[in-house]
Amino acid sequence: MSVMFSKVTLTADNGSAATLLCSGSPKDHYDLEDWTIYQKFMSDNLNSKSVKAKVDTYLYGEGEVFIANEHEVAAFTGRGEKFLHHPDVHWQGSSEFTVYPPIMKSQNFMDSL
Repeated sequence: MSVMFSKVTLTADNGSAATLLCSGSPKDHYDLEDWTIYQKFMSDNLNSKSVKAKVDTYLYGEGEVFIANEHEVAAFTGRGEKFLHHPDVHWQGSSEFTVYPPIMKSQNFMDSL
């Protein structure tokens, strides 16, 4: 059995950055919405016009692939960055996408005045 997870590096257009591990291989912001680090980063960067997400996907183990659950991701996160260099962790590839932070309703209201 192997477990799929990804390291996601978020970089806002203001230079702010954060990194998190998550389940599977995110393709868009919907795949990150439930992760606390992503939520906090996005709320801290509401004034950014865009946030780049660089996704590095990994498999831990051999055999049939399963998507890592939140408990497995927490355990991997607890092992630190060196875990990604463990002999049983295999890089699968990279991808990128852009997230456009939502405009707050109050800002829309003020802009319309």
